[in-house]
Amino acid sequence: MLSNETIVSQIKALLSNHPHINLDILFLYVPEFQILHDLIEDDEIIQGYCIGLLEGSKEKLSPAKWLVVLTNKRFHFVQNSILRSSFEHIPLEFSNITKITTKLGWFFGQIQFISKDQTLKLLQIGRKDYGFFLPCLKKYL
Repeated sequence: MLSNETIVSQIKALLSNHPHINLDILFLYVPEFQILHDLIEDDEIIQGYCIGLLEGSKEKLSPAKWLVVLTNKRFHFVQNSILRSSFEHIPLEFSNITKITTKLGWFFGQIQFISKDQTLKLLQIGRKDYGFFLPCLKKYL
């Protein structure tokens, strides 16, 4: 498992071209960032992240916001509700993904991850987050 400092430095490196995003506020208002060090393995490098609502085809998922983190090995879907004592984590390996589709509307975007087992759809992604995450997805589209 990576240390919390390593997670912070990797996120800081991603945001180097976005000086208007305050890292302290990001970690304060998105509690999923605070548990990433328990989920991401030592040999994984964070390449991008996105926040939105998540729908699953197989199971009922929590209707709160989810953090999707792209690493060099897999996607991590993480939801850490303040109201619950535990978090939800859905790892999605690249080998299981059959198709990824994207769509941008007037105000929000969506990304659909189709795997052999299920379909996960990330909805209501803000335009800025969508624009930040889309270049990371280019090689998987």
